[in-house]
Amino acid sequence: MLSGTKIRIKIVLIGDGGVGKTTLRRAWLGEEFKTKYLMTIGADFASQEVTYYHSPTKSTYNIKFQVWDLAGQPMFKTVRELYYRGAVGALCFFDITNQDSYMNLVKWIQNYWDLNGMGKRPLLIVGAKCDLRGNPAFPNQVSAHYGKEYAAELSKTLKDKLGFSVHYVETSAKENINVDDVFRMLAGEIISSYSFQEKKEETLTQ
Repeated sequence: MLSGTKIRIKIVLIGDGGVGKTTLRRAWLGEEFKTKYLMTIGADFASQEVTYYHSPTKSTYNIKFQVWDLAGQPMFKTVRELYYRGAVGALCFFDITNQDSYMNLVKWIQNYWDLNGMGKRPLLIVGAKCDLRGNPAFPNQVSAHYGKEYAAELSKTLKDKLGFSVHYVETSAKENINVDDVFRMLAGEIISSYSFQEKKEETLTQ
C-alpha cells in the first residue's frame, strides 16, 4: 500500500458480555462515560477516520474504521456470527476482574478466525477496566502477566507466517487509558500484515 492511501478497515470488538467493549468504543468516539451497564443487542456500529503513521514502512495512511461492537451474550450467537465476515482485525476483550472472561478468549479468537472468511487475521488482546487493578473489592483479578503471555504465545507463529504480532494492552474507558492506542496498534498490525503479504507475492512472481 502506498503512503497517503485511504483505506477502510472493518474490525470487530469481541468478548463476553459486560467486559467493557461498548464503553471503550464510546470513549474512543468522545462520548460520555456511563456507569450503568446497558447490554448491546446483537451488534452496534460506529465509524471514525484517523491518520496513522506506520513506522515500519515509513508511510502515512488515512484510515476509516468500520467498527462492529458484537454482543457477548450466548443468546446472540447466531446473529453475531454474521458480522465476523470481512473483518480484518479484532479487539478481543476480557475484564481484568473476571477470570472467566479471560479463559473465554480462546473461544472468541477462534470464532473470529473461523468466521471472517479469511482465516487468521490481526487482533489485540484487551484487558479492560484496568482502573480497578488492585481494588480489594475485586480479589480474583487476572494478572497482566497472563495477558502478555497469551499474546506472546500467539505471536510466535503469526509473526513469521503472516507478518503480524499480537499485543496485550490494558485499558480503562473511565480513566481514558490506552483508548486510542488499541485502535492505532491494531491498525499498525493490519497494515503490517498487508505489507508482508505484498512482499511475499512479489517474491513468488520474481
